[in-house]
Amino acid sequence: MRRPVFYLWIPVLVSFSVFSSCINTDRNTNAVTDNYSPSNLPVTGNVPNSYSFVVDARSFNYAQSNGVQINADTLTIGITVTNFISGSGRIVITDGNGVSIYEKNINGAMVSGNVLQLTAMAKTVTLNLNNFTGNIVIGLSGK
Repeated sequence: MRRPVFYLWIPVLVSFSVFSSCINTDRNTNAVTDNYSPSNLPVTGNVPNSYSFVVDARSFNYAQSNGVQINADTLTIGITVTNFISGSGRIVITDGNGVSIYEKNINGAMVSGNVLQLTAMAKTVTLNLNNFTGNIVIGLSGK
């Protein structure tokens, strides 16, 4: 009769060995970021009636103009800056004639949301970051 009891312990022993081997004994909790830092790698999404920009910036300089395809009556603009340490930035959205539709200075932590009625199509998004350290997310959506 002892033989069936032994077989009942096999799943328990196997489970224990599997789960105990999954324990992280590395005391360096930043092991992944020490080898690969995502800082200063901007990600931009640009599809019809939508534009987005995201970056985890560390003393980051960036100057870029992107053409956008926003053919809508209204434009929703969202800007979020977190973990701000230093630097400055500016976003400018212009129409096809180069006339400014929206301008915003970025000088600190912020959450900003605007809805604009468009009289002309948004054609260009220009973003400048100067020695910027922080996390920034920008989203545009046309409806």
